[in-house]
Amino acid sequence: MSNIHQFTSKELILEKASQWISAIDRGLNIQEQEQFKLWMLQSTAHQNAVYELAQLWDDLSVLNELSVLFPNKHSAGIKTKPSYVYGIAASVVAALMMCSYFLLNMGSNFNQNLAKVNYTKIYKTKVGEQATYVLPDGTIVQLNTNSSLEVAYSQGRRQLLLSRGEGRFNVAKDASRPFSVMAGDKSFTALGTVFNVQRNTSSDLELVVTEGKVMITDPSVAVNADDFKAYQQADNSNHEIRQINANIVISGEKAIIEQSVTKPITQLSVDDVQRDLAWQNGMLIFNGEQLVDALNEVSRYTATRFELSSDELARIKVAGVFKAGDVAGLLESLQNNFSIEHERLGEHVVSLKYQKKS
Repeated sequence: MSNIHQFTSKELILEKASQWISAIDRGLNIQEQEQFKLWMLQSTAHQNAVYELAQLWDDLSVLNELSVLFPNKHSAGIKTKPSYVYGIAASVVAALMMCSYFLLNMGSNFNQNLAKVNYTKIYKTKVGEQATYVLPDGTIVQLNTNSSLEVAYSQGRRQLLLSRGEGRFNVAKDASRPFSVMAGDKSFTALGTVFNVQRNTSSDLELVVTEGKVMITDPSVAVNADDFKAYQQADNSNHEIRQINANIVISGEKAIIEQSVTKPITQLSVDDVQRDLAWQNGMLIFNGEQLVDALNEVSRYTATRFELSSDELARIKVAGVFKAGDVAGLLESLQNNFSIEHERLGEHVVSLKYQKKS
């Protein structure tokens, strides 16, 4: 159904070049600049690969940085490469800009047109920031606090990487271009869907489906248009689904992945869905969580960190609705409802303890 494409030496150069482009985009330190210059001086093939990929990368800052590091190198002097080189290069950008995942589903007979990336973009939110974006196909993405999403659209596939944080995806229907979100060591393919993915670590993830269904697979499983039509009709009992070790999650269900293992899928109540997705309205809802867990969730939206005076305090259960990032409101509620007083130990540290009885 799909396979992992093995790189040739030329493709290995493109792989390394794409890694350098990604590093330049985030910013090179002094040591990395020297390493990059040495690598560039080793071969003109290295130089050409970097400049070709830089022109495909949707960020002028990369070309600007290259012009600073190599002021005598001009893109106009680059030799034109055959179209198949650009097909491979674009594919490498699509996959390897996403944390060096292997290039997927490109066997010896792959369609070059499917490999040509025609849209790439990186979307980010800061701590405490939430943002909504409309992608070129009409897909609506809502990013939660401190999130980073990399998008690579081609003629045959829509691939995204959630490298940090959490996002809600209202996916535009296009059966000819499957839509997949990679997060950590899992891939989530939309099968006519609205869904939410939270990345806690590379191996700890959460998926909530609110419309349609989503297929969870390893990133090595690439879904093409023909596969997509079959998977739309499939459920977890299908041989094809079991063969690729996939899980189908339908509307109203939640999947939790811990240490790369997908736990039994759970059915959510309306209240459960509202609580899990309250962030989309800028709110946090707690309903019996331990205080330590509630504070960890609050800390995702602010630079403030909390210190608890005892294990007993950490284990008390809390409930309530709070505005995300409203630390003052949270502290006031803890004071009024639990007699928990606070003391600021610095700009971003708050100590909590039970109020002394007079």
